[in-house]
Amino acid sequence: MKIVFLVINYMPHQLVSIKSVIKYYNAEVHAFNYKDEHTVPKDIENLHTYQLGSFNRNQFLNKIVEINPAMMVVAGWAVKDFVWVSKKIRNKLHIPVVSYSDTQWRGTWKQKVNSFISPWNLKKAYSYLWVAGIYQFEYARKLGFAKNQIIYNSLSCDMELFRQTSLKHKQKDYPKNFLFIGRFVPVKGLDLLIEAWLKIEDKKGWSITLIGDGPLKENFKDIEGVEIKDFMQQELLIKEIEKAGCFVLPSIYEQWSLVIHEAAASGLPIIATENCGAAPHFVINNYNGYQIEASVESIGNALESILAMTTAELILYSQNSRILAESITPKLGAAQLRSVLNSNNFL
Repeated sequence: MKIVFLVINYMPHQLVSIKSVIKYYNAEVHAFNYKDEHTVPKDIENLHTYQLGSFNRNQFLNKIVEINPAMMVVAGWAVKDFVWVSKKIRNKLHIPVVSYSDTQWRGTWKQKVNSFISPWNLKKAYSYLWVAGIYQFEYARKLGFAKNQIIYNSLSCDMELFRQTSLKHKQKDYPKNFLFIGRFVPVKGLDLLIEAWLKIEDKKGWSITLIGDGPLKENFKDIEGVEIKDFMQQELLIKEIEKAGCFVLPSIYEQWSLVIHEAAASGLPIIATENCGAAPHFVINNYNGYQIEASVESIGNALESILAMTTAELILYSQNSRILAESITPKLGAAQLRSVLNSNNFL
């Protein structure tokens, strides 16, 4: 089975999807990359890569026709050439064309326009939307896609990698460290987190580690009990996760946030704002963490709830996070994708 992927860059979740269809369904994947060449993987068997800039539109279309895939998977509709070629491929090859969607419905004027013109645009280009979760399902319906034209589990972390993190040492000496991973930008809500943290009088020996890069990074240096580390590759990140006792994501808004899934798979209790698209899937209040408002008060209350827990309670939350992480996996995502081949909904 041949599958074409159209990607902007090879993001971790897209590499997981590509590796999964190759592993579980013996697929031969042909992937066209829109942006940076340095993200192109070099060591995945049965993956053939192409740089989109090497083709004009007709050459791009003809190359896909020449490959003659059973299915095409597209990284959304931000790239006009992707939308154009998707419409052409549906007409020429009569195969399912599936688009990723991690976008929440927010009722913006742009989304309302997209919903209005979708019958003449996105519905012509894509036979299915492959959504990340429940918030994305809502937008897919607004765009006019029927329930049986929406598939799920499009964004999974690398479960095999993050399940390698050990919980054994935490039973003897639980790490008293909150962990944030992400960009240092306003939408991440780090100012709310730090303000909440500084208001806590008895921190019970806990600290905070902030990992990432971004324009606001200097703002959080030299704060007592707060350590800052640079962005690092996932293999190194696991070592930092093993030294953490709770993951915190205080974002004002996140379309999805794959890092919440990574934290759950790693067995961390989680504090995340309800604005994060992944939060309803991987955080249950009083089970493995807290879904909260993006406010200083709510973040502070959640931090103090974690501080008050015993090691046994924190270990239970850790184990529960791993249970929730299994609700979305690379294998399930690949199965969802393959399922469209047995349907006539794409015609």
